[in-house]
Amino acid sequence: MKRKFNYTGRKKIERKRISIVLERQNGIPVSFRVEKLDLEGLDLPKDAEIYVEAYYRTELKRFEFGTVGKKISPQSTSLEDLAYPENLKFRILIVDPETHKILAHADRIVPENSKEAILPVEFKDLGNEIWRIEYEGDEGAPILCINRKIPNIQNIAKRDAQFLIYVYPAVIREILTHMVFVNGGTSTEDPATEWHAHWLRFCESLGISPPKVLNRNDNNFDEEEVLRWIDDVVTAFCNKYADKFQEYIRPLKEKS
Repeated sequence: MKRKFNYTGRKKIERKRISIVLERQNGIPVSFRVEKLDLEGLDLPKDAEIYVEAYYRTELKRFEFGTVGKKISPQSTSLEDLAYPENLKFRILIVDPETHKILAHADRIVPENSKEAILPVEFKDLGNEIWRIEYEGDEGAPILCINRKIPNIQNIAKRDAQFLIYVYPAVIREILTHMVFVNGGTSTEDPATEWHAHWLRFCESLGISPPKVLNRNDNNFDEEEVLRWIDDVVTAFCNKYADKFQEYIRPLKEKS
């Protein structure tokens, strides 16, 4: 049974004090190491216990790292029993050993050698659907769920040209539409959630700036302008992967 902690009145550990690195085998994360955990100057008791938690959605695995006065790495930091190690984030907890009160913490830590995905992928049984978007990540962030019953689907989702040109443009269109027309929109200067900010940056990376107003409650909201923006983002994505489109149609041309 996991020990329950008291989260009241805790200090925040700055992100610059922490460095966590994933260890991989064949490209897949299998364990991690804490390369840096600087607790100097935080006025924490030497006997306060250090815990590192690896988590994703409802999955969580906790590791003991000694105390503030004597940091000790555990014999194993294996992540192999977690279903989605590539999607993991980490948190640090400094805990009073008697009261179990959390004295300091850091959350949503992305490992140094892991690029935070704006669209985590899960493989699950979807019946007769190939894919589905579920808005069950942090702050209601989107997750791309792909039907695990399809043979070799993990490789297909990563490399297959047909999958990319059929699925991802539709995924992008759905997520942006959901963000504006279901969530009610966001601010381009101060996005409502972290995932909104990630997706706006993604659109900018494709060379497509959002309309000034994405909030449906704003009197200046222009629905047609927003729909054109979503179309432009999808077009820009498809143009970026034009080689995949050619890869897909080349054999079709040869057969015709």
